[in-house]
Amino acid sequence: MYRLPEKNAMLVLDGVSYAIADWSIEGFRALGFRGGYAAGDTARVRLIIVHRGRPIGFDAKAKILRADPDSREIAGNFLSMSTSARKNIARVYRERLGLHQAAGDVGDEVDRRAISRALQSKGLE
Repeated sequence: MYRLPEKNAMLVLDGVSYAIADWSIEGFRALGFRGGYAAGDTARVRLIIVHRGRPIGFDAKAKILRADPDSREIAGNFLSMSTSARKNIARVYRERLGLHQAAGDVGDEVDRRAISRALQSKGLE
């Protein structure tokens, strides 16, 4: 799934906030990581996105896919999230994707039907 580049979001992991580089309904990539997790670890995370001028938070359990203190990046997939959070993150994702598309920030690599199928497969559309 296409990961949205983001400037107005953060990931909170163990009480430490990291700037989000990009995200989707499936996961995240954050910047500023200094260590403490390795690929394969699981963690409770909170993704906070400023959307329509308001912060919206999503709590989830995530599996760490990459954790690199040298490049200061951490990336993971959401393993579990409440049903309401899943629906809200899907709504916010769709709205933000639309904003990126309207601004011309998203090219042909985004297939709207493929995103719809992915959301449907998760029961989010």
